[in-house]
Amino acid sequence: MRISQSWLQEFVETPTPEKLNHIFEMAGIGVENFDAESEIWTLEITSNRGDWLSAIGLAREIAAMTNQHFRAIVDSDRSTPERENISVSIQNPEDCPRYAARIIENVKVGESPAWIQARLIECGMRPVNNIVDATNFVMLETGQPLHAFDADKVGSQIVVRRAKAGEPFVTLDEVERELTEEMLVIADAQNPIAVAGVMGGRDSEVTENTTRILLESAHFAPSRVRRSARILELTSEASRRFARYVDPNGVLRAAQRACDLIAEISGGNVLPGIMDEYPAPVSDAIVSMRIARCNAILGIEISEETATELLKRLGFKVQSSGAGVLQVSVPTWRRDIEREIDLIEEIARLNGYENIPTTLPKTTNRAAGRSLSQRLEENARGVLLRCGLNEIVTYSLENAASISRAGLDESTPAVVLRNPLSDDYTQLRTSLIPSLLETLKTNAGASCDVRIFEIGKVYLPRASKAQPDEKQQIGIALLASSPQAHWQKDKAATPLDFFDLKGIVERVLSGLGAPSPVFRGAPTAPFHPGRCAALSIDGEDLGMLGEVHPDIAERYELRQRAYLAVIDFASLVRHISIVPQYSPISRQPHSDRDIAVVVPEKVSAEALENTVRSAAGVLLESSRVFDVYQGAPIEPGFKSIAIALRFRAKDRTLGEDEIEAAMQNAREAAAHDLGAQLRA
Repeated sequence: MRISQSWLQEFVETPTPEKLNHIFEMAGIGVENFDAESEIWTLEITSNRGDWLSAIGLAREIAAMTNQHFRAIVDSDRSTPERENISVSIQNPEDCPRYAARIIENVKVGESPAWIQARLIECGMRPVNNIVDATNFVMLETGQPLHAFDADKVGSQIVVRRAKAGEPFVTLDEVERELTEEMLVIADAQNPIAVAGVMGGRDSEVTENTTRILLESAHFAPSRVRRSARILELTSEASRRFARYVDPNGVLRAAQRACDLIAEISGGNVLPGIMDEYPAPVSDAIVSMRIARCNAILGIEISEETATELLKRLGFKVQSSGAGVLQVSVPTWRRDIEREIDLIEEIARLNGYENIPTTLPKTTNRAAGRSLSQRLEENARGVLLRCGLNEIVTYSLENAASISRAGLDESTPAVVLRNPLSDDYTQLRTSLIPSLLETLKTNAGASCDVRIFEIGKVYLPRASKAQPDEKQQIGIALLASSPQAHWQKDKAATPLDFFDLKGIVERVLSGLGAPSPVFRGAPTAPFHPGRCAALSIDGEDLGMLGEVHPDIAERYELRQRAYLAVIDFASLVRHISIVPQYSPISRQPHSDRDIAVVVPEKVSAEALENTVRSAAGVLLESSRVFDVYQGAPIEPGFKSIAIALRFRAKDRTLGEDEIEAAMQNAREAAAHDLGAQLRA
């Protein structure tokens, strides 16, 4: 809404623009712009305060905030009609609680005075003629939309009813529209002449030949006006106000103001009286407020007299019922005041938010602060950053095509949006892999390695219609840059490989305090079947890592080898100990031994290492596979695996016989369980 400071000054003494800006801020009115040269404010009005869509409503607010007198418009003619000029029938009182009409004769339609046109233009409206401009002027001034019909085209009967299905109607913009039964219309004896609260009709509009005016001032249900405007895709200044609620008890005041103005600028004669249909008058709401409760909520001490004075500034009527309880009569223009807490909010605003002291809570919440999962997530982010990776944040939405392109299982169900904003984002993501691959594609032309990670949520549907299961994942992606020879070296630098990715994953797990993971081959899309592994801890699968399959890499135009890792962070948290484990450094020396055996090709290094560790006993401190070899002189179908073993006792120096006994147990177990043969 646009309003000039000079118009506000007709009803209240306005402070400086800086002070006025502060008042709007405290009231919750958004200030989009202030033109200092023309002194015009552009304001954003909240949906619950329809009274602010007027000069009077804003002036009333300024008067309350600055404790000034508010100069209101005085009602005049409230008499009944001397003769039957027109009849009004309301068929749907729930949609139109009040409808008033007046007749103005002998009008002369022409241009409005310059001062009216100036007011309309500064508020962003286009002058039309003196009759239409007068109704728009009063609407901007009082907040009550009005409409002027050519009385000779309407007849003497007004019917407020629902539209008929498919009923045609040509609006003022000369567009023929098809009405529905959900719309409320103003009709004459036969046909609609206006869509209630939205726009009038072409056949009853005021023209230069009009001499008699039927002035409409009414109150329409906000929900009915909103529905009509939405179906017709037609928004007007009137519908904006009716949709936010217009004061039903301001109908006659606005009608009288418009009649006086039209008579002044058009030379017309206003017929005495007014036709006012108001089947169920709306009265002021009565809301109780406890002073003690107000002080407890705000944390200040306000007396009953101060609270009464503050509420009266807003135009409320206040009576004390004893025991520190106020009975507040809330005018009908403030429909947003319904409960005690609403009154307390008004007192806080008028008394000044700056007068509410800043205090610490009397008790502390032991559960406050970040959760364990949040702290571990922050630790994981720190480890990944120290590993030289850059964090990315991608959309949590995707489409089915991105799943197919990434080579993932398309049969996996996803949570589909009912009303997606774009064909590219139609469902919640079920994996971080598609977005990681898209990011690699975007950065594939970089002259350096691409090392990225994302910690984000994926969404898996549940069997019931409840909210989807949100799971936190860690996604890591690596892409080697194009090999370039260095002037000091014959060969280019060593490119990224699977073990760079594996090392990063191990660094993250160790940094979080997780137990040593187990990696085993488990080919699955979108990974290269021979260069990927499943990650598990204590027998629970936590994720996958490996090289991207060449076919998938080609789809994303990745010329160099790419590597991905996805870890289920929620599952990982269950295996992390909150209390750090400490082991003192042993004072005893260690003894290192190697064991190299030939085993069938199908036997994994993991299986051999587990067998050796179990058989070697408690004296074995650590083990590490350091060589796997196939080829001559090893027979086809077999391979050689070498494991480095470290022995140490906590309380003594080990003897050679003890170490040899443990080694012999390891050899015998490997031979018995896995068919291993000691390599010469």
